[in-house]
Amino acid sequence: MAVTDAGSTTRPSSRDLDPEQARDELIDRETAELNQLLDRIDGLTYEARRRLRRLEHHRRGVAPEWTSRHH
Repeated sequence: MAVTDAGSTTRPSSRDLDPEQARDELIDRETAELNQLLDRIDGLTYEARRRLRRLEHHRRGVAPEWTSRHH
C-alpha cells in the first residue's frame, strides 16, 4: 500500500518498511511537528514581548522624543 503526501510522491507505508525504517520515519515526522510547534512558540513569544513593551511604554508615558516631534 502506497501513501501519497503533500508532494504527491508515493512511498511505502510504515507497514511495508522494516522496523528501523518505520522508526526513522516516525522520528522524522515527530521532529518536523516539534519544529513547527517551536516556530509557533517563537512567534507567539515575540508578539507577547512586543505587546508587553508597548504596555510598559504606555504606562511610563509618552517618550519626550515623540512629543517634541509632534507638537
